[in-house]
Amino acid sequence: MAGPETQRLRGVVLTTLLGAGAFAVVLASTRSPLFDLDRYAVPKELALHLTALVGLMVLLPGWRWLEATVVEFLLGIYVIWSGMAALLGQNHWLAFRGWSLTFASLVVFVMARAARRAGYGRVLVHLLALAVTVAALGGLLQAYGVEWAILQSDRPPGGTMGNRNFLAHLCVIGLPLAGFVAIDAPRRWLMGAGLSALGILSWTILLTRSRAAWLAALLLLGTALMASWRLPAMGQRRRKRAAGLALVAGALAALLLPNRLEWRANAPYRESLTGLLNYQGGSGRGRLIQYANSLKLIGRNPVFGTGPGNWMVEYPRVTTSGDPSYAGADPIPTNPWPSSDWVAIVTERGVIGTLLLVAAGLAAAVIAFRRRRHPEEGTAALALVGLLIAAVVTGLFDAVIHLAPPAFIVFAGLGALLPDTGTVVTREVTGRRRVAAVGLPLLAAALATLYSGAQLAAIRLTEIGRQRTAMERAVQYDPGNHRLHLLLAMRGNCTQRLPHARAAAELLPYHSYPRQIIRRCR
Repeated sequence: MAGPETQRLRGVVLTTLLGAGAFAVVLASTRSPLFDLDRYAVPKELALHLTALVGLMVLLPGWRWLEATVVEFLLGIYVIWSGMAALLGQNHWLAFRGWSLTFASLVVFVMARAARRAGYGRVLVHLLALAVTVAALGGLLQAYGVEWAILQSDRPPGGTMGNRNFLAHLCVIGLPLAGFVAIDAPRRWLMGAGLSALGILSWTILLTRSRAAWLAALLLLGTALMASWRLPAMGQRRRKRAAGLALVAGALAALLLPNRLEWRANAPYRESLTGLLNYQGGSGRGRLIQYANSLKLIGRNPVFGTGPGNWMVEYPRVTTSGDPSYAGADPIPTNPWPSSDWVAIVTERGVIGTLLLVAAGLAAAVIAFRRRRHPEEGTAALALVGLLIAAVVTGLFDAVIHLAPPAFIVFAGLGALLPDTGTVVTREVTGRRRVAAVGLPLLAAALATLYSGAQLAAIRLTEIGRQRTAMERAVQYDPGNHRLHLLLAMRGNCTQRLPHARAAAELLPYHSYPRQIIRRCR
């Protein structure tokens, strides 16, 4: 066991590292005319993996005892289970990418737990809330006409997230963190910062017109109102009223201030509100079709699923006529993930993997609920419940924790807010077991960082456009990139096209477009 001074120093380092990682993961992006999603996703994943790698280097030296609470134990088993599912996946490149994000998220959670135990949990929550607020400000700047290169996207106001829905999900996840800062802050200037963050987040969420984020925000507001009487101190009651006013002020700013967003509807906010739970048509009906088809994959492999990231590989096998989620004539007919975290988890990691993650979330919620009246931990416990609600609800309708920024904020926030409990596993790790227990996580984190770095290098090489020489060099850095192989298979003579068409067909064997190229070149 580390001494108090060592533990404090480690807490400072981990808190600083997580704070820097939070800002990096929401701001990182690059340019590329060929990659719409990955030019945002890959740099952010690299920031997550770098944070996890350095964090392990801080945590593991001198480590001799395995001590895990029930939440830590369940999340650890979930990551191991996901790793076994990845080994069985059809596309190992996608499987490793998906699993490594899950692994890095667990490392971030463990780092945040260590920071909390050293006394820096509150500081970490402040840093996370600030990082989310900075991301929200990027969306606001874009909505009101600022044209910085870092804010350019086809789906405004996405800001540095590149997509308005992605930004909205992150902002609603940030609401409980900002609320904690506003209500629990020991100084008035910090309370003011928390109230400002609440207003900015509310402003941004309304502007995005993201129905999943709107629904999550409404549920958070209802939960906060029901729990409000459990904050007995008069000062907290005044702060709660101030927090409510900050949310209202942000919403009014979104409604009243003219912006540069070019919505097609005459009454865009009313249209989004009336369609909040509409599953009879539009995207709601498309989601139901996609969910029903995706769940057929469970019958094919209920134990381990398709493997992380492999939903898009297997989905053509279960799609049906009229499925709006599958554009069969397109070179890449599906999105990388289904329109739901939970559909993705159960189809890619099986029923047991899903139950492990659900059990970890329920355990965290029960622990928080039991501490709701604690004079020092009550506000943090309620913020943790809010964080879980935001992640679960947005994840019902979109991919959320499958993306690096919300995964980072959710797991770091949970680690910082979760009250301390007794351990369920305590074991000394020595000899060869310690070498494996230290070496394997470091190796996994290093490989994930190298892979994300190689993916980023490939994207940067295509920054100049669709020149074949640039794409040929890029695919050497990222040989598992289906898009690059497909683009190369669509240009040049058959001698040039065939190797890449075959590689694309091997990566996504149930997608028809690469096979069409192969047939034409025979």
